[in-house]
Amino acid sequence: MAFEIKRLNVSPEDLEQLGTKEKFWFNFKGGNVRWLFKYSRENTGEHWSEKVAEELCKELGIPHVKYEMAQMNERYGIVSPNVIPEQCRMIMGNEVLHKDSPSTYPEPVKDTQQFVRIKEHTVQRVLGCFDLSEISPPKGWDSIEGLNAGDVFCGYLMLDALISNQDRHHENWAIVINTETQEKYLCETYDHAASLGRELLDKEREDRLTSKDKNRQVGKFVQKARSELFKLKTDKKPQLTNDAFFLSVEKRENAKVFWLERLRALTDEKIDAIFNKIPTEVISDVAREFSLKMVLENKKRLLEDDRV
Repeated sequence: MAFEIKRLNVSPEDLEQLGTKEKFWFNFKGGNVRWLFKYSRENTGEHWSEKVAEELCKELGIPHVKYEMAQMNERYGIVSPNVIPEQCRMIMGNEVLHKDSPSTYPEPVKDTQQFVRIKEHTVQRVLGCFDLSEISPPKGWDSIEGLNAGDVFCGYLMLDALISNQDRHHENWAIVINTETQEKYLCETYDHAASLGRELLDKEREDRLTSKDKNRQVGKFVQKARSELFKLKTDKKPQLTNDAFFLSVEKRENAKVFWLERLRALTDEKIDAIFNKIPTEVISDVAREFSLKMVLENKKRLLEDDRV
């Protein structure tokens, strides 16, 4: 059965422009949960790439925000429920890191519409912040029993490597704080649309799928995916997604074994089944084939890496 595409006809409570995406909060008729709708950008597959990422999270047991594909005003997008409890608030990674290290991590820029790359956003700084600030793992996820918040974040980075997600910047992870008890815990992973080659045109996909030039093929294409996390603040470029994951588990053997075992259990047939459930109205055959091959190539690369 294909994934549902929700057809929306709602009155936005609050239409806002953040970055380059239009999004707003709304309630389904008769429901008391607030949902966020985000339009996909023109000529991208941001709606189906986000849905595929969510389904892979389900298979891997990675705590994640729920996503459904949707359509409003003849435009596609994605909807997700509010995951922040009433007595809690969400704190983005840049605010977390600045508060933890005010003298060395830049203060967040308020009300900006443009993402600014921060070289101080390093793998070890993020993991160290989780450990030193007594941040708990996400709430209500039995699938991560025995892991701390840093170990769970390593799973987020493995997901990034699997789907070639290049958008794990310091506002694409967060913690949640209970304003009554001051308890802090890692938020579920969210916002994975910048993955799976969702911005490519089918002409390029077809060329890469059929090219005899190894430098044009999918296997080479996925090797170029970069995280928004650095190894050192002096580095010119952020880490490649595979490198970011393996750096994160370098001294976390339990997390490395845990997540790679989950990945081994994710069969190629299960991955193929996920892609086959994307409705044909939102994805072309060549885009489906290309993005599926990306995941299979990335899975192979992760499991055959010398650092395993």
